[in-house]
Amino acid sequence: MIFFLSLLLLCLLGVLHTYLVYPFAVRRAAARRCGDAPVPRRAETEWPRVTVVMAVHNEATVLPEKLASLASQDYAGELRFLFGSDRSSDGSDELLAAFAATRAPGDCRIVRNDRRRGKPATINRLVAGMTAPTGVLVLTDASVLLQPNTVTELVRPLVDDPRVGLSDARVVHTGTDSGEISHLEDRYIRGEVALKEAETCLFGRFVGPFGGCWALRAELYTPVPANYLVDDFFLCMAAYARGWRGVSSPRATVREGVGQLLADEFRRKRRIGAGNWQNLVHFRRLWWPPLRNGFAFAFFSHKVLRWVTPHLLLLGLACVLALGVLTGNYYATLGVVLLVAVLCTCVPALRYFAAMNVALLLGWIDYVNGIRTNVWQPSHRQPQDGAN
Repeated sequence: MIFFLSLLLLCLLGVLHTYLVYPFAVRRAAARRCGDAPVPRRAETEWPRVTVVMAVHNEATVLPEKLASLASQDYAGELRFLFGSDRSSDGSDELLAAFAATRAPGDCRIVRNDRRRGKPATINRLVAGMTAPTGVLVLTDASVLLQPNTVTELVRPLVDDPRVGLSDARVVHTGTDSGEISHLEDRYIRGEVALKEAETCLFGRFVGPFGGCWALRAELYTPVPANYLVDDFFLCMAAYARGWRGVSSPRATVREGVGQLLADEFRRKRRIGAGNWQNLVHFRRLWWPPLRNGFAFAFFSHKVLRWVTPHLLLLGLACVLALGVLTGNYYATLGVVLLVAVLCTCVPALRYFAAMNVALLLGWIDYVNGIRTNVWQPSHRQPQDGAN
């Protein structure tokens, strides 16, 4: 019985640590260490060339606003655009061509895939086609709208500190006052943004970028392996594995429509869950052993434990059932299990938590069964002007 009690306690501690203890401790420590002190900057002698890289598949509904936000950038250096159409069939290609026509010759290039390749393979192809990858790549999604200074603020940390290889944007959600889970998804993402900024302060690196808009030194781009699903996390960790630092910048803000429907977010997180395991195994030397250094502890606490939370919950449930059998308290144990099930069904926050962990579990099963394609369907999170 002591064995099952100890195992149940370990499972509970793992879940509490990744969702409550670690975020609270890191954010509090960062507030004490960094506070509101200004970040030291060196005078910019020359802004590097920036190439905005974007893969598109049937994004005609969001592209007009997206392209307008790209055209409004106030970046002082050379700014180029590199777009890849993954066999779009909804007029996206025409919108990209119209944007390219407004730019100076050579400032915008469009590549169309002859077959569906998926986002990572499309980005690989775009970067491989650059004559000499130099300067900074800004990788962005069609559904994410940039502020006029977003590119400048993404590049600034790389100019200020030559040890920094990548920077991340702060996402501000729109449409949070409507939808089935919009406020819950927004609360979760805002917590993640704050946690990454705190990790930047304490460890000089944050654990994984917001894939919708972030910057990477061009020479650090590592081709994403075939069938990898979460390309931004792979590219970020590949740069860290080479010794570079990362900055989550609160001044580089972007807007994106928040997820509205549980079914849509479930599908997206199942896909991300499968990709998480690809990266967890590939970059195991960055987080194991977890007490090796500060970043290994952050990686393990922030991501690894969160990705195995479904397994911890199932193992904890098995321990509860085993204890019920050993103690003879069958009805009390059954009552506890039923109460938890009812709460997860009736309480929105618990239902959201349970659904996302089921999605992660199914993602793990997809990973175990083998991932055969990384072709994606965009979630079309449309920004909503005037939304809170």
